[in-house]
Amino acid sequence: MNRTVRMAAWSVWTVCALSACSHDGAEPVDEGSGASSLCIETGCNDIAAVATVPDAENLLFTPDGRLFVSGGTNVFEAVRTDETVVELTALSASDCNFTGLAHHADVLYASCGSGELFAGRLTATPELTPIYQYLDTALPNGMAMGADGSLYVVDGPLPGNGGLPSPKIIRLRFAADDPFQVVEQVTWLQAPLAFPNGLVRLESQLFVTDASVVPPALGLVRAVQIEADGSAGAVATIATLAGVPDDLALAGQDLIVTEYSTGRVVRIALDGTQISATNPGGYSFPSSVIVGRSPMFAPDEWLVTEKGQIGDTSSSVGNRLTLMRPQQP
Repeated sequence: MNRTVRMAAWSVWTVCALSACSHDGAEPVDEGSGASSLCIETGCNDIAAVATVPDAENLLFTPDGRLFVSGGTNVFEAVRTDETVVELTALSASDCNFTGLAHHADVLYASCGSGELFAGRLTATPELTPIYQYLDTALPNGMAMGADGSLYVVDGPLPGNGGLPSPKIIRLRFAADDPFQVVEQVTWLQAPLAFPNGLVRLESQLFVTDASVVPPALGLVRAVQIEADGSAGAVATIATLAGVPDDLALAGQDLIVTEYSTGRVVRIALDGTQISATNPGGYSFPSSVIVGRSPMFAPDEWLVTEKGQIGDTSSSVGNRLTLMRPQQP
């Protein structure tokens, strides 16, 4: 996409955002509809740090292309104003160690390490406020929306609010007429999870990053079927990774995973085959990845949150949002 066309697209998007354009539906964003042109390798992309995000953590596109990023102090809406410039607007009046993000209809959800769930309407100027205190959780983290509007939330990989580790996936259900009222929290899946972290849904399957003590494995990707009655089906380990993973996202029918400990991003097929990967050490402790979505980003662009050292919100190690663009001839 050339600069003139992209700038026109950003202008259209800005008008839409200011007039509070909205969307509907529970299906996840089709991340990576142009996945065939996506290159998850080091040598084929130009890399640019586009914004400072303290303790950068998670990324979310809405179907209409609005981009949100969470970090150790706030959740921000990210608006691209130039090729390598993204401007951020904080959405919460209070600081919190924000982790996972999810979206349903016109509501944005965000988990906080304190054990609170925040939410806000996707107006032109969203405001996130706490709506629910999670029960018996150590670190609410990766999130994914179910097709029925249920919210799945990872508890892990380590304690973040003073509690003991309690590796699991929980499911929240909301009142039929109020997306801000949680009416049920259940433990949806525990074993064999040990250090669960990122979560993404593809149709009726959830994919979660994990690790294992016995047998030892630094990084795993597991698949869990959501059964017709809403219960968890059998758990299958589809991939073993070289490093400790953080989050994962969709690239068409593939998965892209951030390896926090190795500083790389890996693309894998649903059968676990590694398709491609960036070089180790290319990112400062990457915590999440997402494929570009129009109108702000092209489908062959992708973004990574570089967290840096956990709890450090100010150094030059990580604390940024990074954009990968295809190298120009």
